[in-house]
Amino acid sequence: MNNLPTKREPPAEPEIEATATWRELGDRVRDVMKDFIKEGKDLERDLEPRLLPALKRLKTEIEKLIAKLEKRAGKQG
Repeated sequence: MNNLPTKREPPAEPEIEATATWRELGDRVRDVMKDFIKEGKDLERDLEPRLLPALKRLKTEIEKLIAKLEKRAGKQG
């Protein structure tokens, strides 16, 4: 009877990618930034209809507060 473990095969050598040039890295970064900006614009376009009413309400509340503060400042001065 053989109680010794079976011999493992040596691990395969990892695949090493060739080092990218600065130009390739620059191209990759530009592509990622273009995609990021495009997704941001798409998101803005999707959110605008939902945010616009809330922003208008916020604007009226801020205008009310400004008017109240101006009235208060006018009484003190």
